[in-house]
Amino acid sequence: MDRFDGIDRRILAILREHGRASHAHVAKQVGLSAPAVGERIRKLEQAGVILGYRAELAPDALGLPICAFVALAPRPGTIVAELVERLLALPEIEDLHSVAGTYSYFAKVRAASPEALDAFLDRLMMMEGVERTETTMVLRTSAERPVPLPFESEP
Repeated sequence: MDRFDGIDRRILAILREHGRASHAHVAKQVGLSAPAVGERIRKLEQAGVILGYRAELAPDALGLPICAFVALAPRPGTIVAELVERLLALPEIEDLHSVAGTYSYFAKVRAASPEALDAFLDRLMMMEGVERTETTMVLRTSAERPVPLPFESEP
């Protein structure tokens, strides 16, 4: 991508792995001063490349070891914006994606137990605007990767 120079690319790679890295730490890695790194980071934030910073939490440690993917089809005639708003109010939903295909939405869901997941699915099916769902429970997660940087595969 010609939108970023090599230093921006290295800064993004460092921050993706270590979001709390200080400007001084990043500066040592990329060969710039801390103020220069701070300015580049500010520009990347203003351009909407860096959306924010957050802690990555361990679901198991929080008592949410069950993960499932729920495909959801809205009832015909449903105002989907209102349905999405209702879905996003459910704390069990970690991610929600509008998709093409048989179902209109895929949700990544976390629960404390299979029974809690079952209770959530019952509530979901009773929600206004939900026609049908299909659930796939995760048995093991092999990888959950951060967003790939488009230039990492470049020579």
